[in-house]
Amino acid sequence: MIAKHSFILEPGEWVGEGTVSFSASEEQLYFITKWGIDLGEEDEIECNQEVRMEGAEETVQNSFQIYDLTSNSFNITLENNILGKVSGSGIIDDKTIAWEFRGHIGFQGYEVYEMEGEGLYKFHAEYASPDQFRTIINGHIRKTEEEE
Repeated sequence: MIAKHSFILEPGEWVGEGTVSFSASEEQLYFITKWGIDLGEEDEIECNQEVRMEGAEETVQNSFQIYDLTSNSFNITLENNILGKVSGSGIIDDKTIAWEFRGHIGFQGYEVYEMEGEGLYKFHAEYASPDQFRTIINGHIRKTEEEE
């Protein structure tokens, strides 16, 4: 049986917020994020993420597909109009869902989501560019209450 996570593993809507910082700057930017999670075909999970950063006019749209899901691991793809499509792998345990992308020219990094309570996670992510500048992301997400 897969751990009792609702994030990523169950259909639903999530909202979150946090900060983005860069290794080349002291500045921190505030962002908000929305996730939509649906079950796809062939035991795949489809996730659409929207990220809106403070001071930016455009939102970033990320599409994730999770597949080959077992009780403690999965494969994942990330697709957006900046990166194209990249593949990675992930792990699951009682408190954590995490994934990483490695071996892609110009893109590598990881995201870690730690359960803090029912429908609440804190997260940390780091991504590196080819010139070794790092983007560091910290925040919280929570499941939204669906109203009928």
